[in-house]
Amino acid sequence: MKEKPAAMDSSPNITSLISDFITLLQTSGKSREVFEHVGPSHSEEDMFSYLWSLQEAHQSLTPTPVSAKKSQDIAESWLERGEKELFQGNLEEALESYSLSILFAPHPPLPGGPGGSDVDRLDCPDRNNNFDILIADEGKEEGRRRTYRDFDLLARGYGGRSAVLFEAGHYRKCILDIDAASNYSADESHREPLAERRAKCLARLKAEEENGKIPAKKKLAKLSDSAGSEAPELPDPHPAIPALGKVVRMAFAPSQGRYLIAGRDIGPGETVCVEKSYCSALHAQHLLTHCCVCLLRSLTPLPCPFCTAVIFCSEACRTEGLAGCHWQECNILPTLVNLDMGANSLLAYRIITHTSYATLKDLLLVLKSEECTKPPETIGFDEDGMYISSSYRPVYHLVTNRKQRPPTDLLRRCIQAFVITKLLLESGRYFVKDDSGAFDPTLDDIVLVGSALVHHMMNLLCNAYAIGELQVDVSDSRQSRMEARGGGVFVASSLLNHSCNPSIAAFSHGRTQVLRTVRHVPAGHALTYNYGSFYCTEDEDVRRAGLLKQYSFTCGCEACENGWYDSFRLSSELVLDCPKCSAMSSDQSRHSCECMAVKKRIERTAEDFDAIYLKILHRNASFHDLVMLIDVIKLMEKWVKLPSKDYFYAQELLKFYFDTKGSRVYV
Repeated sequence: MKEKPAAMDSSPNITSLISDFITLLQTSGKSREVFEHVGPSHSEEDMFSYLWSLQEAHQSLTPTPVSAKKSQDIAESWLERGEKELFQGNLEEALESYSLSILFAPHPPLPGGPGGSDVDRLDCPDRNNNFDILIADEGKEEGRRRTYRDFDLLARGYGGRSAVLFEAGHYRKCILDIDAASNYSADESHREPLAERRAKCLARLKAEEENGKIPAKKKLAKLSDSAGSEAPELPDPHPAIPALGKVVRMAFAPSQGRYLIAGRDIGPGETVCVEKSYCSALHAQHLLTHCCVCLLRSLTPLPCPFCTAVIFCSEACRTEGLAGCHWQECNILPTLVNLDMGANSLLAYRIITHTSYATLKDLLLVLKSEECTKPPETIGFDEDGMYISSSYRPVYHLVTNRKQRPPTDLLRRCIQAFVITKLLLESGRYFVKDDSGAFDPTLDDIVLVGSALVHHMMNLLCNAYAIGELQVDVSDSRQSRMEARGGGVFVASSLLNHSCNPSIAAFSHGRTQVLRTVRHVPAGHALTYNYGSFYCTEDEDVRRAGLLKQYSFTCGCEACENGWYDSFRLSSELVLDCPKCSAMSSDQSRHSCECMAVKKRIERTAEDFDAIYLKILHRNASFHDLVMLIDVIKLMEKWVKLPSKDYFYAQELLKFYFDTKGSRVYV
């Protein structure tokens, strides 16, 4: 999208609120007192309860509401711009403009959804500036149909976008927009040309089917849907941790905590985990380009009927979002985005709302008791001995490193939790009872939720996974790159420990994450993931300092212990580490067995790396190419002194191959 709504560009962010809070503390002489109540020795409940008791906190940390309501004026402006760009033949720009017009246009509540047949249950009309339009005709079927079609601006937006899609050859998407335009239009003169366009789309789709060919679509290079195959099925799930494969086992050591090991020899390219997130959320900058439910990019987004802060990729996702995650955040999301509290703030909000207040109240005291009474290796497992990715129990029990955090960091987490709690109260949609609707929470209710948020603002720092999307540049293949679009909570994946030379890589398929091996892992050896510091990009001191600061451990992996960063930078050719003749050299005269023949085989494969990359990029890599990469990785692990640039490149190609099977977009 071209720009974010102007209504979301003002009011103080979290940095300003904290600055005001510190000023008030200094004025009142309470600066020292705060750190007598906030620190590693204090419980999350005590820290949050103290902060909530401070008048200075409520005075300075209460966020200013930001609106993202529908606007007829803004919608008309984008509509006019779209019409002009379509006339000039600028399809990409016209498509964006029409989509923004649809986003801002006043919208009726959806039948059967929030604000639809049960409008009367919504006690805050100002949260949707369309409710008053519909209430007058509630209960009259003909009146409801007439009112639903009395959104001409919305209809014109869909109609204009359908014209762009028709010109670009996206006939199926064109039909969907034509149907939407027809549903919302009360003007019969507009409906006739839409019907003609729809008939042309059907005719061309039929011709394509009969000819067995799909004609090339006009390029919308800046805009496209996310593509990607469905996540693979896990062939043989673990009996107690079903997101993991049976080839994986969990282990425990006091120095490492829980971690995963190979139950048998596992080769490169094997799938060891397929896990749907407990919840997930987009980063703020992608809210108007990607679906807020499935996190996939959308060429023809659908709007929220009530706000201009998010988009949906389909009716299925819109229905799911308005029944769950987005309905909970709809009226406060612009405020949360404007606060700029970091990537984990919306994710924490979604953890709490996905869990529900009733579930949280029932579980939290039990989970806190488990922290103290259960053996650490069984934390997160339920009464039946199962570790379930869709359960709140393992989400809560993800490590926080609270006792290793300095008081200043803990205060910041408490402030973030304070602000999010304020937003939960402001939403009016969290503190609800199934039988009697919303209720006014007591202080105990607020402290329970606030302390849980403190907990999650800490454990997300250590455990949240980035949800990525491969951006494939069709004009310059070398510029293709993986980019983070959001974050998710994957509790089984979080059992992996770190290595700067990891054996596991993660691949995003929307809200599902797939873990695959990128090197051979012998039975009994640890499966490891990289937390963000690779041996080829930073030296040992920098990596260790970063990991110690964020994750509270000093890395002792082989890459750190053996100085791989310097070796990688200096290595320019293969150095054999022969397991048979015990020679370590690139000089052929030093070797007395078949290892030099192996070296030549590796070098021949390495010469094909560029060609394999292009084949993967253009989606015509064969199974033979995949096997070639796996075989050369195995050969180098057995015969070559590591680190080696060719070894690293082979792993990167293997990851790239699987990246192209996940979420991706062509630009």
